[in-house]
Amino acid sequence: MKIMLVRDRNVLNNNWLAYFANLLHKRGHEVVIACDTYTKLGVSAPGYELEDGVRVANVNGKTASPLCNLWHKVRCKLLPSWGLFNRLIEKEKPDMIICYFPVDLYNVTRFQRHNIPIVQMLHGYPPMILDKVLKKNPLLRAWCRRSFAQVSAFQVLMNSYKKDIDPFFAPKKIVRIANPVKQYAESEMVDLAHEKKRIIYVARVEKNIKRPHLLAEAFAKIAPEFPDWKVEIWGLRKYPDYEKEIENFIAAHNLTGQVALMGYNRDVEALYRSADIHAFPSSCEGFSLAIADAMALGLPHIGFKDAHSVNEIIVDGHNGFLAENVDDFAEKLKILMKDKALRIKFGQNAREDMKAYAPEILMQQWDDLFKELAAPQK
Repeated sequence: MKIMLVRDRNVLNNNWLAYFANLLHKRGHEVVIACDTYTKLGVSAPGYELEDGVRVANVNGKTASPLCNLWHKVRCKLLPSWGLFNRLIEKEKPDMIICYFPVDLYNVTRFQRHNIPIVQMLHGYPPMILDKVLKKNPLLRAWCRRSFAQVSAFQVLMNSYKKDIDPFFAPKKIVRIANPVKQYAESEMVDLAHEKKRIIYVARVEKNIKRPHLLAEAFAKIAPEFPDWKVEIWGLRKYPDYEKEIENFIAAHNLTGQVALMGYNRDVEALYRSADIHAFPSSCEGFSLAIADAMALGLPHIGFKDAHSVNEIIVDGHNGFLAENVDDFAEKLKILMKDKALRIKFGQNAREDMKAYAPEILMQQWDDLFKELAAPQK
């Protein structure tokens, strides 16, 4: 089957997209990643480079002609890409189209009727993605609804999310297919028997959703008891004012040398192996690959009970702890920091839990969906 993955921008620096495209290719599908970006595509993280045979079709990329490049640069910023995607679809003739975001759906549906099954991914908590449409003015909402009417199936990451798609979008079918999680051999597991006395958080440094400041606040409550433990916050840094807030908090609470913003690191597996605990104070996730990948390597976790997805992947008292608030987060951290045996137990359970998300299991679910959508309608 020929599958077109549509992702408007930020194509190959989305490691999950490269991983997913490669898995589709290994299942025997012909895969084309369709995008619209004049700037460079980016480089995938180690281990997520595109397989030979997975193609990228950029409808607005650079050429050998300076004059053409000038036109592409202007067109990319000022004009919609609907016609360009329409021509690409007519050229490629895919059997299935998968759209990453609603903007990708608009690119392949506005003023177009292809009669090709379309899967709209909701690669996050559905209301956070779709409520933006509901807030548009009536005319734009109606225009968006025409695009969503062409969706054959919505893919959500958690079963609990099925109820969170507003009837406005008139979903014909909603299917839960979680993110595939890489599996590791026993020899590749985190060595929790060797205590590193290190807590990490791997996510972008952002205030409203990721909330690493809450980890700093929780650790500050117990830091005097654990002078030889450290907290490392790893992730993309884009908000200097927020980072300054965290750094000021660290300094004010005498945590310099114990809590630090570390920046971005492509070798995430090495980060997980360097830690004893993955503390995850996010307010919500779609299906957190940061949690899932760390669990697959055998790290115990701490999160918040009211955090969507986090509170389903982390099973309280089984593969980690779920906290009510920052004070409780600190107490749960203290319990895990003091108890190596409990960390090992939670880590082993976490690894076992992630076997349900093995790529071969999840990709079979995708194949089943493709067959169902491609079958002639009775």
